[in-house]
This record gives sequence, C-alpha cells and structure tokens, in this order.
Amino acid sequence: MRQPLHPRTIAFWFAITCMLTASIGMVTYWETHQLVGSFDSVSESHFTLEKLQLIQSLMEAAESSVDAYVITGNNERLAGYRTARYAIPGHLKKVTGLLATHPRQKKTLERLSWFLSTHLTFLHHVVDVRQNDGYEAAAKWIAAEDYSSTRGEMEHLLAEIQKQETSVVRARSTSTSQHSSQTQVVLIFAAVMSLGFLALVFSLLNRETGQRRIVEDTNQTLETFLRSLVERIPYMVLVKEADNLRLTLVNKAATEWFSRSEEDLLGSNEYDLRPHEEADQAMEKDREALQNGRPVDIPEESFIRGGKDTRILHTQKIPIPDAQGNPAYLLSISEDITEQKKAERMLQLSRDTAVQSERLKSEFIRNMSHEIRTPISVFLGMNSLLLGTNLTEEQKMLATKSHRAADNLSKLTKDILDFSKIETGTFSLELQDMNVRTNVESVLSMWNEQAKAKGVSLVSSIPKDIPATLVGDSVRLRQVLTQLIGNAVKFTPSGEIIVRVKTTRTNDEQVWLTYEVSDTGIGMPEDVQKHLFEPFRQGDGSATRRYGGTGLGLAISKRIVDLMGGEIGFENTSAKGSTFWFTIPFKKQGAANAIVKAESPAWAQSRVLVIDDNEMVRQLLRHQLSNWAMASEGVASGEMALELLRREQQLGRPFAIALFDMHLADMDGIAFARAVKKEAALAGTKLLVMIHGGPPLDPASSAALGIAGWVAKPPKADALHECLASLIETPKHPDQKHVA
Repeated sequence: MRQPLHPRTIAFWFAITCMLTASIGMVTYWETHQLVGSFDSVSESHFTLEKLQLIQSLMEAAESSVDAYVITGNNERLAGYRTARYAIPGHLKKVTGLLATHPRQKKTLERLSWFLSTHLTFLHHVVDVRQNDGYEAAAKWIAAEDYSSTRGEMEHLLAEIQKQETSVVRARSTSTSQHSSQTQVVLIFAAVMSLGFLALVFSLLNRETGQRRIVEDTNQTLETFLRSLVERIPYMVLVKEADNLRLTLVNKAATEWFSRSEEDLLGSNEYDLRPHEEADQAMEKDREALQNGRPVDIPEESFIRGGKDTRILHTQKIPIPDAQGNPAYLLSISEDITEQKKAERMLQLSRDTAVQSERLKSEFIRNMSHEIRTPISVFLGMNSLLLGTNLTEEQKMLATKSHRAADNLSKLTKDILDFSKIETGTFSLELQDMNVRTNVESVLSMWNEQAKAKGVSLVSSIPKDIPATLVGDSVRLRQVLTQLIGNAVKFTPSGEIIVRVKTTRTNDEQVWLTYEVSDTGIGMPEDVQKHLFEPFRQGDGSATRRYGGTGLGLAISKRIVDLMGGEIGFENTSAKGSTFWFTIPFKKQGAANAIVKAESPAWAQSRVLVIDDNEMVRQLLRHQLSNWAMASEGVASGEMALELLRREQQLGRPFAIALFDMHLADMDGIAFARAVKKEAALAGTKLLVMIHGGPPLDPASSAALGIAGWVAKPPKADALHECLASLIETPKHPDQKHVA
C-alpha cells in the first residue's frame, strides 16, 4: 500500500501548480483583453457610423416635417421636427465623445455641429413664422433663405466623417483578426497546460481519502443547516415531486396548518389535504408553474386551517430544475394574509365613512347657508325700504349700521358656501357674453361711496384697444374684483386706488386680460405674504380686529381664478401699498344681446308671479316690483304657483314671468321648471330662478327646462331690474340671461 504524500510535498506541488496556472491565466487574460479591446473598437466605430447615419436621417425627417407643416398647418406634422430637435444634439454629443481621440476629425465635427445647429435654428424660425404669420410668410422665408448649400455642406461633412471612420473600421478589423489568431493559439496552449496541471492535481488529491470525509461532513452540516432554516420559516413551505406532485418535504408551519404529522404529510398530494374543488385549482396552478418553468404568484386563495377557520393565503409556486434544467421539484411558499385583508377592508370602510361624512358636512353647510341667508335677505330688504322712508338722523344712522352689519354677515355666509363648494368640487363657472368696462365700473361704483368717505381716490384705467365684449363668467369675475378692491379700500387710509386692465396676449380665439388693483395702503409684512392665499389665514391679528375679515376672500379668489384657467399674485412694498393682479383668458365673441328698456309698453303689461316660502321675501320682492310699475302676485309653494298659473292662463291673464326660489318648500326649482315645461299652455311664462352661488345647471340643461335666467338671492335692485328687462319682449327662444 502506497504511503500518503507528505504534506510538504503536496504544498510544494500545489504552489508550483498555482504559479504556473496564474502565469497562464495572466497571459490568457492579456490576450483576451486585447481581443476584447479590438472588438470594442470595431463596435465603437460601427456605433459612430450608425449615429452619423441616424443624425442624417433625423435631419431629413425634420426638413420633411417642417415642409409638411408649412403646407398643411397641421401641428401633428411637426412630430419629425420635434424628435430631431431634441434627439440630434444628444446623438451629436455621443459622436463627439466617441471621436474625442481622433484630433483629425475634431474640426470637421465642430463644423458639422455648427451647420446642424444653424439648420435646426432655421427650421425653428420657419415653424415660428408659419405659426404666427401663416403659410405665405413661411414660404417667403424659405424662399429668401436658401438652405440647400447648408444641407449640401452638412451632407459633405457627414460623408467625410463616415469615410474616415470607415477606414478606421477596416484597420481595426484587420487588427482584431490578428488578435483573434493570437488569442486562439494562446487559449489552446493554456487549455493544454491547464489540463495537464489539473490531471496532476487530481492524482494528488485522489490519494487523499481523508478529503472525502471532509466533504461528506461538510455536506451533512449544510443539509442540517438548510433543514433547520426551513423549519424556522414562519410561512408554510411544501416541496413536491414534479412527476406526481406528491410531497417530499414539509416544514413545521405546514404540519401545524394541516394539523397532521410530517410522516402523514410526506407522500400525500392536494387531494389528500383539501376539498376536491380546491385541490383541482391548486393542482392546475402546480402544473402551470412546472410547464412554463416560471414562478406562479397567487395573490389570494382560501384555506381551511385545521378543518376549522378559513384563512386567506398568498402563495408562490416556484419550479426547481435538475442538473439538466428540467423541472424536478416544485417549491410552494404560502403566507397568511388574513389579518392584512381585514385591515384593508377596515381601511376601505373608514374611507367610505369619511367620504360620507364629508358629503353630509357639505350638505349641512349648504342647508345652513340657505337657512341663514333667507332671514338676512328679508332683513336687508326691509331695512332698505326703511332707509327709503323719512327717518331722523339717529334712526338713519342706526338703520345704516344695521344694514352694513347684515350685509357683512350675508357676505360671510356666501364666502363659507363658496369655499365649501370649491372644496367638494361642486363649484362651477357659467360662460356668457360680458362687457369688460361695465364689470369694472359696476364694482367701482359699489365701493366708491366708502372710498370717498375715507378720502381715498378710486379710479380705473381701461385702454380703448381692449374688446368691449368677451365671453366669460362675469359673476365670478366681479366677485374677485370686489374682493381685491374691497381689501384695497379697507386697508388704504388715504391716497388712491387704481384699477388697471391690460391685454397680456391674444390669438384668434382668446384674449388674456390682466387686472391690477394698486393701492397706497398699509402694505403687508413678509411673514404674512407667504400665507396670503391660504384659507382661514389672516394677517396681523390687530389689523384683523381693526379691519375685520374671515380669511376666506383671497383663498376663494385664487380658486376662482384657477378654475378660470388663470393665475393670481401680488407685489408688495411694506408701508407703501400693494398691487394685486390676476390674469384670465377670455373667449372672443360678438356684441352682447341688447337689453329691453323698462320704459317700453310691454314692461307695464307684464305680470310677475313671485314664488318663495318666506312671506317677508315675497313682500319685499312685490314691493320692489310695485316701485317699477309692475303688477305681481305671490304664493308660498310650487303647487300653489302651478294652480295660479293655470287659472290665470284660462282667464286670459297669463303671467309673463315666474320669479321663484331654487329651494321651495314642496319641491326644488328644477322640479318646478320641469312641471311648467310639461304644460304647453304655460309655455309663454318665462322662468327666472333665484339662487345662492353659481347656477346648478349648464346653459344647455337650463334651456331644455325652459329656464330663461338666474338671479342671485337676495337680488339687488339693479341686477333684478336688468334681468327682468332682458326677459321682456325677447324672441320666443331667447338666449338665457344670468345676472348676479
């Protein structure tokens, strides 16, 4: 029996083998590195050629795209130009990086870059001229700027670079071929030497039987470790044979879930563990994973644990291949996600509850606003009538203060309602013909008396070139102007307030107007400015107590301007005044519909039916109509109104206009309008609705219901007069008039 080799002998031969192997490896690595470098150089040259061809193709596509756009005016034709404009600089940058080591081509590349940039700039100018001045101007520009020479120079430079790079490719290919031959020789030599040394090492190691025991011990240790690891995984782990899908390995969690011992589980399949229907589904997923050779993820599957409670599992089935790559085993890992699903359901329930709570809150705010505004409207109306009577100076002073306080309370409830609508997404805009100058002047007249009392000059500046009539929401526009001008009057103790309107830009369909409200007031400190447009945020507390306010006005104004597609901001110089501005796009349109004068004969012949569940409101409105020499009747509900409309129609005394609240005691305004619309005999009566906030329906839906117009409640005298005048002696199907 041969004696085992001495450890020093093994170490000596092992060292020799390592040194020779390392030397062979280094030589092989160097030759392979040279070969790979050659391949990379060739690939780099090909990549450069491809980029140059791509740049040429992109430029041709850009020219074709711009030519097509100049001819058709279709923006979609600019797709090629836009792609080239953003892609060519990037490709050119990559080519520059690739050719950085080629000084001969640097100047050529710089000239090419200049020509490409110049040509793209020319194409950009052509597009701008076509967009702004039309086809003829663009054609003249193209004719005036002959770019054929530029194109020819670009093509010449591209061809020159491509030619030089092609020669580089040939040279590098030759070098690569030489390196390939050398590498083959080196690899063959290295392979032979490696095999020889491996044979020597193998013969030495084969004599050492003790190494086998070490390997066996190592494998046993590894197997024990893996088994211990699987046992401690908190998820259910199953391993099945690919042929018959029977269990060959289970962990502790699996035995607990199935309430069976490991011996009982091994060798069983799904039909032994689950109901037949569930077993069919599980086996189908098993076969799918084995057939496709890819993991299968089952987000949710039900499982009856221990024959008692039903749980929800997240299962992954992973095929395990053998040495030949064929599926040999199937690994199944299942996680209990029952509690997670319960938490998700609770979260969804909480979310639904929060949404319902938000809806109820918004509905409560709307209802409370209506209930509060109705008595305020009555008070304001009655107080206005009281101020029109003979009063002593003291009585007049007290009545005026009461009127001002009630008006402030009315504005507060309106702000709260508007903010609630904005937050819940029910705030809407109504587009109609509007007069720019009239809108500004009407708001100025509202604040003129208060400004005059403080000694503040309130003026406006509206250039003549601004279109007289545009399409927009005049009600919301006046609301923003009222807020900004009111703030200026409030915080300006002396000096002047100037309202300017100017055209920012215009196109064939729209005009962008910028409104500026400048004052010489107290200004704003810097710590206030950053929270200026946030709701319920006010400036200095002492200023708030002195001047009043809710902190909602500017927040609502910003939301309105945003809804109109505009923007709002301010410029401030503390202690020297402020300038608030907002820009809004308006649609162009013809002149507004003419308003019928109230002095026409038809005015005195028109009877108005007032419908409101509040008696004081009815009295106030009838008194106002009486002052305008208009006959009127009043009822408290929709049913009473329908009966009176039918009776008066039969007697030949039809009502020309029905003025009714949107929220009646027995039905809402839409239901009342629908009831009137159904009766052909009542078609001659025009419907005018009193609303809080913006119209609940769009113009098309309103016209379908026969609603001729909207008026804000409480209706101001001039607004109601204007709206009534617009409905008298109008055509059979007039355009709706909405007045706030």
